[in-house]
Amino acid sequence: MESAKSTLAVALADERLGKGWQRSSTRIRVVAVLCSLLAALVMYGLFERFRVSQGDSRPQRQTIAEIDLRIGNPAGAAERGEAKARMDVEAGRLQLEVFGAATPAARAQSLKQRYGFAWVIKGKEADSLTQAHADAYNRVMQAEIERRHGREVLDQLMSERGISPVKPKEGA
Repeated sequence: MESAKSTLAVALADERLGKGWQRSSTRIRVVAVLCSLLAALVMYGLFERFRVSQGDSRPQRQTIAEIDLRIGNPAGAAERGEAKARMDVEAGRLQLEVFGAATPAARAQSLKQRYGFAWVIKGKEADSLTQAHADAYNRVMQAEIERRHGREVLDQLMSERGISPVKPKEGA
């Protein structure tokens, strides 16, 4: 004898009464465990394939030197000094880079008004890079000062600071 109620109605009635469907959850648990193991293996394989190789943590010497040879090189500092001096000349600034004490304010104001000139104090002492930069900068600036105001004015400015003029670059 068949019941007049459909199986869906019986299942809903059982659910409402609290009996519920008594399906085995063992298969679901097995599938969940297998899927998680498969996911872990896939992740391990990906990490193994794309991992960063373990090597010497110190960089190699030639790698550091290949980055930029001009960083700690006096020749590179001299190139930058000449380029900066040319830009300052184009901007209309006449100045010389020196090391040591500052020029008295009254004398600095007098030089600025008379020749449009200023001393740029770069610090108390120079290292090889800053000295190379200043020498190249001053070489270009001295040529411009001499061109604008004459050799006598340049000699007067240089003797005032106790500096011998930087000789022009050979071949220039």
